[in-house]
Amino acid sequence: MREGELVEILDKYLLGWAFRDIERASKGKAKLGAYILGAGFIDAMAGFFKGIDREEAKRKSGSRFKDFVEKYLPQYEPERLWEDLRCGLVHSYAEGGGYEFTHSKSQFHFTKSSRGKIILNLEDFLEDLKEAYNKLRVDILTNKDIFDKAKKRYESMGLMGSVPI
Repeated sequence: MREGELVEILDKYLLGWAFRDIERASKGKAKLGAYILGAGFIDAMAGFFKGIDREEAKRKSGSRFKDFVEKYLPQYEPERLWEDLRCGLVHSYAEGGGYEFTHSKSQFHFTKSSRGKIILNLEDFLEDLKEAYNKLRVDILTNKDIFDKAKKRYESMGLMGSVPI
């Protein structure tokens, strides 16, 4: 498999299926669900960035998530995003203490609320995720180490996709 082939698969399934589901949730009545799916999307991208296999997927998810955020989402605090968004929201359906969530209010993205929490605006958050994906995509095409890791991840675990029945 060559770099372009892998990127074509990621464009079709990771961006085309996973990210488009996040966008559909954000445009409907599942705004909080879009944030939860967004945390999962970061996890998925982090797996390609770090080159995990099926066994490694069960360990050290925090460090790979935070490493990915540090490199591809530098405007976010990796530890806070991990603890408050990814762990708090995904596992407990509760925000961990550092964020307030809104949508359709771009002017408030990354400002502080009256309670001292960072406001995340959904549409801006999704743009940041898409930008992170595009940066990862470029790195897969141009950086042999990252390509090899992404290829390892894909060959071990695959991706959700259309399966003929």
